[in-house]
Amino acid sequence: MKQSSLSMFAEDTLKNFGTFLKEHDGKLNSLRKQMPVSDSSTVPTSLAPVVEITTNTEDYLALAPGMHVHMEAELFSNKLQATLAHLCNQCKDLAKYACQFQLKFLLTDAHIKDVMTGCSVNIANEFTLFKMSCAIDFFCQVYILLKHIVNLLEHMLHQITASMAISEGSSSHVFSVFDSMIELLEHLVIFNEITEQSSFATNWLLYKKWLQKLAKDPNVSSTNCTELELKGLQQAIDDIEVVISGNVYPMLLNKLLELKKRLNLKDFNSITQHSNTYIRQKMLDIETNQSNEYRNYEEPKHVVRLTALVSVLYELGIQIDGKLSKNITELLSKYQRLALYMNVIWSPSIFLSKHSKTFAKLPDKFPDNSKQYHTIVEKLNSCDQRSCRQLCTQIALWTINVQGVINAGVFDQLKHFSKLIVAGQKYADEVNCLIGGLINRHVALMIPITQATTSIVCKLVQLLKIIQHTFASNQFCFIRFLSAIIQWQRHKILQLLSDAKKRLVDAKLLQRKMNILSMLKLAEKLLRSQHINKNLMMINLIFNEFIEKERAISTDTQKSFKTIVARVNYLSNFQRNITAQFDNTRLLYIYWSLAISRKSDVVEKQRNAYALQNIFAATNQLDKTTNIFEVCDKNSSKSTVYDMVMESLCTNLELFLRVEALSHLFLSQELPFNQTTIDYRNCISVSPTEMHGEYSILKDSLENYFSATFYNLTTIAPHDWKSYEKMRHFAFKLFQLQPVDDYLPNQIIDQGIDVLQIMRNIHTFASTYSYNMNLQLFVENNDKNKYLDIIGTRHVANSVQTHGTGIINTTVNFIYQFLRQKFYTFSTFLHDEHIKSRLLKEFRFYNEQKNIKQHQSYPYDRAESFIKKIRKLGVSNNGDSYMDLFRKVITHVGNAVGYVRLLQSGSKNANYRSRAYMSRYANNFTNHSTQPLHKTTEESIKQFEKSVGHMKECHSESTNYFKLLMQAFQPFFSNKNNYHLKNFFLITPSLIMNYIDHRVKEKLNIYKKDQPNCSLFEDGFAVGLVYILFMLNQVGEFHELAWHYTVTQQLNSERQKVREIFTAAHNTADATNASVHAKDNEDEKLMQTVAITERHIKAYESEYNHLYASLSSAEIFFQ
Repeated sequence: MKQSSLSMFAEDTLKNFGTFLKEHDGKLNSLRKQMPVSDSSTVPTSLAPVVEITTNTEDYLALAPGMHVHMEAELFSNKLQATLAHLCNQCKDLAKYACQFQLKFLLTDAHIKDVMTGCSVNIANEFTLFKMSCAIDFFCQVYILLKHIVNLLEHMLHQITASMAISEGSSSHVFSVFDSMIELLEHLVIFNEITEQSSFATNWLLYKKWLQKLAKDPNVSSTNCTELELKGLQQAIDDIEVVISGNVYPMLLNKLLELKKRLNLKDFNSITQHSNTYIRQKMLDIETNQSNEYRNYEEPKHVVRLTALVSVLYELGIQIDGKLSKNITELLSKYQRLALYMNVIWSPSIFLSKHSKTFAKLPDKFPDNSKQYHTIVEKLNSCDQRSCRQLCTQIALWTINVQGVINAGVFDQLKHFSKLIVAGQKYADEVNCLIGGLINRHVALMIPITQATTSIVCKLVQLLKIIQHTFASNQFCFIRFLSAIIQWQRHKILQLLSDAKKRLVDAKLLQRKMNILSMLKLAEKLLRSQHINKNLMMINLIFNEFIEKERAISTDTQKSFKTIVARVNYLSNFQRNITAQFDNTRLLYIYWSLAISRKSDVVEKQRNAYALQNIFAATNQLDKTTNIFEVCDKNSSKSTVYDMVMESLCTNLELFLRVEALSHLFLSQELPFNQTTIDYRNCISVSPTEMHGEYSILKDSLENYFSATFYNLTTIAPHDWKSYEKMRHFAFKLFQLQPVDDYLPNQIIDQGIDVLQIMRNIHTFASTYSYNMNLQLFVENNDKNKYLDIIGTRHVANSVQTHGTGIINTTVNFIYQFLRQKFYTFSTFLHDEHIKSRLLKEFRFYNEQKNIKQHQSYPYDRAESFIKKIRKLGVSNNGDSYMDLFRKVITHVGNAVGYVRLLQSGSKNANYRSRAYMSRYANNFTNHSTQPLHKTTEESIKQFEKSVGHMKECHSESTNYFKLLMQAFQPFFSNKNNYHLKNFFLITPSLIMNYIDHRVKEKLNIYKKDQPNCSLFEDGFAVGLVYILFMLNQVGEFHELAWHYTVTQQLNSERQKVREIFTAAHNTADATNASVHAKDNEDEKLMQTVAITERHIKAYESEYNHLYASLSSAEIFFQ
């Protein structure tokens, strides 16, 4: 039949099937409308079938008894094909289980190695023994699987050898059996290598000795185990040792030697020619398939399968041509480091020399091309980048075409739709090959994976997830129309088969071609059966044998057979191929570097943020894989990509919001457009992703984080609530994030620094703030910002209203602790021998002058001399003398006492504000005995009255905290052991002189730029000095010094000297009445000096007057 008539027949059949499906869809829609409405209208995101229907072959055949009889007869006449097909199907199933066991074995071994690297030797050994004990059942399963594989391989070789010996088989049978065999041989080689290179192999002897010691222990063996159980355990250990010690492949070779003994040499000679042909074909595939020199490093399965097959055939005694063996040796010697799985390295030459020693002579030294690796790998990486870009374009166009065909209707474009399905799987294969090639190439050549390579892998993973999402979101359409396409292709094959049968009957070759006709009838029935997936292998064997034996069929018909059968195979295994193509287990090797790279690209470098959901999907699949195989530690410190992106976004966004909220405190930027601002909105708007079995929304996670952060920070620092409210506002304005309001009792806008914050940092506050006694406020000395903080009575009252009056007593207690430390420093300074000796000398001088003449002031020269002598003792790194440091201690004490006064004033202010809510009339409520009350109520009223009375005592307006602080420290100062403190009043003139010099210098520095720690006032010194004098009962002695009178006399004498100099210069100018230019210059310099000196005297006089006014005012506080 011509191709056109065949197509017309298939199209008519397909149209009839399409009409049937439309009618069926109409009935389903009518039934759906009658059903209750449900909310489960979500788009599926998984390729797993929604409903899995399993049928029983026996039940199906029982429906047609006549067909069952004919099928049995034809299967009996073609029992060789049925047997080989069944064995090949078993190979596929065992290969699937072998991949899962390999992955679990490798992940368990990698987990043990990670734990052993960070622990001591004893802990690592204990953990390894524990893990090996837990994995005993898994090891037994591996042994059973491998034993099953070995038996199956032996049986397949036996079958194919026997069939070829009696001339019932064909070369197509040999090639099909070898195709299935080499897949299992590959898994055997991989198992042999991963077990031999694992940590289980190194610790097996230790574990075995431990078990033997445990079995010999009478306490353990008698109570927990019987003799039969111990024997069973010993047998299991012996079986597991075969797996752990890497003797899996030798076990296969031993089985083949037993098979060789059972068969004759002629039996093996029957497949010798076919074996050599198959080996040549595989070598040709290896050489022609590689797109670059290192293609087999990237995909080593072809080399592994060829090596294992050659070893098996050689051990069976099948003769391999000498030239062919030489070519095999040369080919395998090129590859010395092949990455089988993750970091498992394998060498085919070493493998052959170990298991087939006499096969061929291998070279002693292999060529070392490590120097060329880096340059060649760089070229390959550039090619991979080009391929990645091309795939991006092709996959984007493919996705658009698929969606367009589905929207337009598939039945009208079924041929185009089938091509799109094949193209999608082709793209998935290309992406998988690129990913595996990149990883295996770097592992095999021992080249570190760079950041650029990891970015390429991430991009390829995104493309793979795009294809998967396209298939998953349209899986109903794919499954529905895929069956129509398969039926279309099956009708084509059936038409070709009917045409072939007619030719056989017309040519009157029925007697000679009875077997072929029987095979064709069996193929027709298998194609019409429901279980076409299970029968594909047998159909392939029948068609291959038919095409091989039937020479009368034209070449075009043979090509049509092969093409259509291959297409049916491809489409029938669609679900299985898709599952394998979207498996990302090979990424486990670079999982951690993949997570770091993607986090860096998306968050820090602001690459394509919309690709995050694809990376999340890939890593979620890897996490599921580790959880399924129970090798993931719940307490592991490693995070997922989602956790890393979330942590990085939280940190960067919080920093960004802080900068925005505090931007008014920064200096203006000269070039604001040169500073790049990172836009995080694309990262935040990522669609929901599945993580650990739950859907996670990145935006909601960020909102929860900021809600908790703002709440906690506002709770810790309620004075800074305005900043966090600004950050919450900017989070909504810039990123559309809506953190929940904290609903805390926030402070008012004019709150100032909170009392609790000052209380915790009283030592810093006393040294960085200056006190103004008249204005009742503290001003910050220096700050990096544009503004200085001010604390007044109003701010303290606001804090008291926020936290309650209970904070006052607590704050006073903190200040008491601070004053204890300062007084210890004060006492240590006066107790020093240098200071104490000089004060004793001054005390003797003071007594002598007092005996000579009463009410004599302290000399100015002695105070000035005392300062100079103290300065000779040394200075600090900042240039401060011991007198400067002592003055600072007294200032800190005065600031602390001044803060107590500010607290008292603020508390009174807060009480005055609260009084507005009280009644105007002070009514006294009494308990009327006439009104009956319960005893519990009366007790509650008494306790309430007691609490109110206690609060009244603690927080009454008459409470004087100055007296409390004086009463607390007076026992210390009046102690007889502190005799050195009695001469303190004699150092006050020097202290005052030092303070005045310091104040004059600071006020001069105010007019200069970039001078830190400048203040307009510092009344803390006056308060601290008076406070200490009152506690030492030395106020009278201080007044007897009459230091104010001494300073006034000194300033008047200096002012008189200035006037005399000015008068003398003026008189001299009038007497000479000459205007010499040189003399005028000298007079001008003299007048400038006199003016500067006059201003200096006025500044000192002003500071002295201000200080004595402050001292007089401070004395009132402590009277």
